[in-house]
Amino acid sequence: MVKNSDKTVYFYYVRHGKTLFNKLGRMQGRCDSPLIEEGIKQACAAKEALKDVPLKKAYTSTSERCIDTAHIILEGRNVPLVYTKKLKEMSWGDYEGALMSACQEEIDKRRFGTRDWSDVGGENLQMLKERVLDVFSEIYEDADDGDRILIVSHGAIFMNMIHLVFGYDLDYLLKLMREHGEAMHPVINGYAADFLIRNGRFELLDLKGHYEGILEDLKKQAR
Repeated sequence: MVKNSDKTVYFYYVRHGKTLFNKLGRMQGRCDSPLIEEGIKQACAAKEALKDVPLKKAYTSTSERCIDTAHIILEGRNVPLVYTKKLKEMSWGDYEGALMSACQEEIDKRRFGTRDWSDVGGENLQMLKERVLDVFSEIYEDADDGDRILIVSHGAIFMNMIHLVFGYDLDYLLKLMREHGEAMHPVINGYAADFLIRNGRFELLDLKGHYEGILEDLKKQAR
């Protein structure tokens, strides 16, 4: 929850397009790599999907892969773009840039288990939550009622937001995805989700790229 205010602000969340490190299967948190052709196409698809949304402002992580994605989406539009380190990917510490296949068991234990990288110089969930709430508090307080805001950030940021700020069981979401034969990452590259903050509270509106009804299934479980 952010500071309470009597207004509603709408957010359109884009995960950067697929990158070279994504293709190579390397951990990509605070380190960076360029968009590949597929990633550029994903950014272009996001541009097309959002072309009629009257965006008031856009915010992007300072990672190059996000900046390039944001520039593609906003090309030809007079939308102010703000760069902020607070939207950078979760830090993996000593595992930054690591080849995932070389240490898959340890990575999966942390990524889908403890979600804690602080003992190897990275972040844990509490650190991430404080950072996320801080940046969205700033964005929300700066916005006017009814504003529509573009966010260009990262996969693990939003994956953990599903639990940390929207209040859904992330393990249950992953279970639903497995049951429907979907890939393990719940946040697709490109246009990934819609949400709002109303009176200081977060509400997830759409989780894109999944089977129809996935959000309704999550809401049933949350009750």
